[in-house]
Amino acid sequence: MLFIGIEDFYEKVGGIERIGRDEEKELAAKMREGDGEAREKLIRAYLPFVAAHIRRAPESIRTLNTVYECIASLEKAVDGFNFLQDGEPFTHHLAWCMRQSITKCIANK
Repeated sequence: MLFIGIEDFYEKVGGIERIGRDEEKELAAKMREGDGEAREKLIRAYLPFVAAHIRRAPESIRTLNTVYECIASLEKAVDGFNFLQDGEPFTHHLAWCMRQSITKCIANK
């Protein structure tokens, strides 16, 4: 997904609906079988979560660079998380990843 600016990013992800835990597990199972479309659906479903974290970041780093850094972090989180476990929810793991990405952007600024 390409964005023209930060507001364009907020606008495009604003209409995305969240997925439930059952659908998340179903998509994760398909993703493990090699279904790239299921992976993309998981990533797309969590873009509003990424946007919420960027909105809370310092205004000086609310740039497209931060958006793409956080999306890359989201992709790594989706690829590395075991959705089929019954322990920690993905949102907890993703929140940690977002904090790390934003801290990295602040340090690079």
